[in-house]
Amino acid sequence: MKISKSLLATSISLAVLMQASSVMAADAMQKEAGWSGYVLLGAGYMEMENSEIAGTKIIDLENKQINNYSSPPSQSSAIPVLNGKVRYTLDDKTTEFFLGNEMNDYLSLDAGIALGVRHEFNGIGIMGARLLVSTSPTEVYEDPLLTGANRKKTDRTAAGGGLKWEKIMESNFDLDITARNLNVDKDRNGQSVVGTVITQAEQKSLERDATIATAQVLYTFDINKENQLIPAAMYIDTNADGSARDNTAYEIQLQHVYMGGHWVVKTTVAGGASSYDKKNPVFNDKQDTTYWEAGTNVTYMQPYGWKDWGISGGLLASAGNSDINFYDTQIFVAYAGMMYMF
Repeated sequence: MKISKSLLATSISLAVLMQASSVMAADAMQKEAGWSGYVLLGAGYMEMENSEIAGTKIIDLENKQINNYSSPPSQSSAIPVLNGKVRYTLDDKTTEFFLGNEMNDYLSLDAGIALGVRHEFNGIGIMGARLLVSTSPTEVYEDPLLTGANRKKTDRTAAGGGLKWEKIMESNFDLDITARNLNVDKDRNGQSVVGTVITQAEQKSLERDATIATAQVLYTFDINKENQLIPAAMYIDTNADGSARDNTAYEIQLQHVYMGGHWVVKTTVAGGASSYDKKNPVFNDKQDTTYWEAGTNVTYMQPYGWKDWGISGGLLASAGNSDINFYDTQIFVAYAGMMYMF
């Protein structure tokens, strides 16, 4: 199982810091034609601090009412965990189709799914393309800046695509490029302070609909038969309808992968910073953010001699420190489940 990126958590700062487990080395093509894949079913615990996210249809992280613009309070919830991927490999064993979701998308409350195809070209590498769509909307606040009253929720959805070039020219380099459109159904961000703090024209700079594009390059060092070290660098560009939401971010990541005996252990650390183009008119400051993340996933294969099964669990912690305290964000997740491979 891979821990992979989430581009579009509703707060842009959360979207940035949730990239940190996105280091993902190239998969070898399946050695046998036909169906293959895995499914993980389990449960977990989540704590989150975020001023804009209200949860999902099945995960309740609501903080409906706030009285000031300090850092957001911590909220917690039990969460179900469902992760998996299905592949179909053609008889030539150089082309496969896939459908699945990535764990970090789910853990950042971006319930999306990828549908794509990969083909291995002799001497060139593995070229792939995929569609990325939301399967269940994330719930955000229509106006997260409303104080002294319950804030209403609205849906946020995302759709886009990605291109990936693995094992570039038979090297250990990979390149992954994605783009998604972020849409907030009823975006009334800042409406409650129009006329008292900001003008109607200034409110438009807070609009959250956006296109988020990422480019990631990584290299896989094969230390020995059991250990890999995978450094990566990522560039993230957010082009929002509101100029105060436009930003660019840079991130560096490092993942260690251990595969020995029954164990598969993947550990990732990452850090980065985002820079915003314009000041937020409510706070008269930019939302520039520095962030870090650390996560680990441990899978024990074939417990009790069960050939096609595994026990999997993980921890994820991340934090973003914004120049505007209202947009500080933190997340902690612990989860465990049973995995079936076919």
